[in-house]
Amino acid sequence: MCIQHEKPTYRRIELRLPTPPPPGVPPLPPVIYFDVDTRFTTSQTNRIRLVILIVISTWQQHFIEKEASPYLSQLAMCTQKYAIRNLTPLWSRGPAITSGTEAANLAMNTLTQRFIENGTGKVDVATIDYRIPAPGERSTIRAKTAKRQFKVPLSVTINPQVLDDQTIANLDLAGSLLHAWYHRCGFYHPEDIYTTYFIGEAPMCVMRGYQDKNPNVPDTLLTQFFD
Repeated sequence: MCIQHEKPTYRRIELRLPTPPPPGVPPLPPVIYFDVDTRFTTSQTNRIRLVILIVISTWQQHFIEKEASPYLSQLAMCTQKYAIRNLTPLWSRGPAITSGTEAANLAMNTLTQRFIENGTGKVDVATIDYRIPAPGERSTIRAKTAKRQFKVPLSVTINPQVLDDQTIANLDLAGSLLHAWYHRCGFYHPEDIYTTYFIGEAPMCVMRGYQDKNPNVPDTLLTQFFD
């Protein structure tokens, strides 16, 4: 059984969004909010803050690069190389997305929407819940897949043990959080299958610093941090 309280308590934290917003992004609220389970220590909460800020920086970088020639971000170009499955979020009722580039742009646009909903109070404050996995169970940062387009909080559950493990790079945790937030943006994958799926390949691109895959380095070195 996992270790958790029946009725967790929370402390609210806030993180600033870029001012001015990156190119092509609508006006943003100054901050976004998260209710963090009080079982996380101060050190663990500080690392959660850092990981969120890395993802915000990754999101900002995407839009900055997208405005410059050749009008593609490193994320979009890397995702185009590797992502071929489940490029369309569950809530979409339009034509299926057929390119990794288009999926990356939509995912980041949806994340922009999530930030705006959060910071303007149009959705419940996102919770960051505490969960120690059962013995033999793998868990880093996880979230439920959203089935609607609007009013979805960026709520996740985090294994506190990974926050204490300094052998896990902050960029790997940022990739794990981005993967979880893409679930909240409506993207999905079969259980424990990530390679070729957008929600797996895009975060792996971030974790590799947008470098090409090395055939001698298995994807599992990165996907072990998903879900």
